Amino acid sequence: MASGTSKTFKHKSFKRSYREDYVRELEVPGMGQHIFYSFKLIFENYKIFLPLLFIMAIVAICLTGLSSEFLNGQTVIFGGLVFLIIWLVSIFIIRHKLAGNKVGIRDALYNAMTPLLSSFVVLAVAAVQCIPIMILVVAYSSAIETHFLDTPFYAFLFFTFGALLILLSSYFLSGTLMALVAVSAPGLYPLEALKTANELMRGRRIKFILRIILITLLVIVLWVVVMFPIASLGSDFSSFIKVCGTTLACFLAIYISVYFYVYYRWMLNFDTKEENGKKRSRKKNS
Repeated sequence: MASGTSKTFKHKSFKRSYREDYVRELEVPGMGQHIFYSFKLIFENYKIFLPLLFIMAIVAICLTGLSSEFLNGQTVIFGGLVFLIIWLVSIFIIRHKLAGNKVGIRDALYNAMTPLLSSFVVLAVAAVQCIPIMILVVAYSSAIETHFLDTPFYAFLFFTFGALLILLSSYFLSGTLMALVAVSAPGLYPLEALKTANELMRGRRIKFILRIILITLLVIVLWVVVMFPIASLGSDFSSFIKVCGTTLACFLAIYISVYFYVYYRWMLNFDTKEENGKKRSRKKNS
C-alpha cells in the first residue's frame, strides 16, 4: 500500500474519489524478470516438478484418452480438473520451497488437495463473473446468423459493447484469480480468500492484467514453437502428438501456477514491508 494511503479507504458510488486516495504503489520486479524467475524456480526444483509433470501427464492421458480430438467435452472437463490439481500441488510445492522447507512429491500430492472444495467455491464465483463474456458469445453467434455485423456502423457498436463486457469480466476476474492463489493457503476459507485478494488487488488491477496478457502470449508462443514441428508429423503419429501436447500442457500449467504465486507473494511481501515501515514511522513520531 502506498505511503500516505489509508488502508480503510473505500470508493463510494456517485462520489468523486481522488487519485491519491486509491492509487497504490507496488514495487516488484519487472515482467521480464518475473518470467525468467518463474522458470528458474521450476528448473531449480526439477527433482520434484519433473515427477509431478510425468504423473499429471499420465493422469491426463488416462482421463482423456489418446484420440486426436483436443477440444471435445470430455477433454475440457477432465482437463480442467487436472489443471486445478496441478495448480494446487505446484503452489503447495513452491510455497514450501520458498519458505526453506523440505517437501516430497507424495506429501505435496496428498496435502495440497485440502483446499480443493474451497477452490471450487472460488471457481463458482469466477463462473458468475464470466456471465458478461457468455452473453457476448451468445450475442456474437446471433449477430453472425442474422448478418448484423455486415453493416460497419452496427459492427462498430457491437465490438465496442463486447470490449466493455470483456473489460467488466476482466476487472472482477483479476481479483478472483488471486483468490485462487490465496485459498490454497491452509485454513483460509473461500469468502475470506476473495476478500483478501480483492483488497490486495485494489488499485493494482491494470498492472496485473498486463501480466496476464504477457503470460497468455508466452503460452501461445511456447505452444506454437514446440507443437508446430511435432504436429507436422501427420496423422500417423496422432498418439505421439497427443502425448507431447498433453505433457506440454501440464508443464505450462505448472509454470502458470508458479508465475501467479510468485506475483501474489511479491505483493504480500511489499504490503507487509510498507505496513511495518508505517508502524516504525508512527513509533518515531509518537
